[in-house]
Amino acid sequence: MARFNFWERLFPVKRDFYKMIGDQAEASSNVVGYLGRWLNSRATEDYQLLLREVEVADRCRFTMEDNLIEAFITPFDRQDIYSLSVEMDRIVQYAKSTLMEMEAFEIGEDSIIQAMVQQLKIGTDQLAEAIQRLKDYPRKSQIQIGKIRQVQLIIEEEYRAGMVALFNSPDPMHALKYREVYHHLKDAEVYLGYTTDILHKIVVRVV
Repeated sequence: MARFNFWERLFPVKRDFYKMIGDQAEASSNVVGYLGRWLNSRATEDYQLLLREVEVADRCRFTMEDNLIEAFITPFDRQDIYSLSVEMDRIVQYAKSTLMEMEAFEIGEDSIIQAMVQQLKIGTDQLAEAIQRLKDYPRKSQIQIGKIRQVQLIIEEEYRAGMVALFNSPDPMHALKYREVYHHLKDAEVYLGYTTDILHKIVVRVV
């Protein structure tokens, strides 16, 4: 390993961390997209597509982490790269857990779940686009960052409206089940925000 580090210091291996992060962001957005499709279809095919895309996102993250350990040079702070990847992964995991809980609880989507997933898809699409622009047009990434902030506000409004309706529900079991699903989607939004915070810090440093 010492010999590897010596030669890499002399002739650094080119690793495209921009592409690695971009691939993970695209897979993350696809996971949310498949969640939206499954909500409408409840098809086994869409269920399996979501789970397979989760595996794609995981492979992107693991590949990036392996390269991060070995790389002598990174395009920006390696801790930021790692944190960005980890927070994106949590968006994926909460999208997956939303599907799992809805299946386990045998509950259907309502207007709140539909709206939150639709906005989460918009937000992850904007995140993927912002990361794609990061290498060559970092200032333009700020446009998407602003749009993601708006998405967060809408999801939070939907969440509050949904919780108010649940608290007024005469069926406590119904309220408990839907509250769990709402909360998972809210958590996905929170981690979308954390990811965006890290991305914004990177943009500020590279421009």
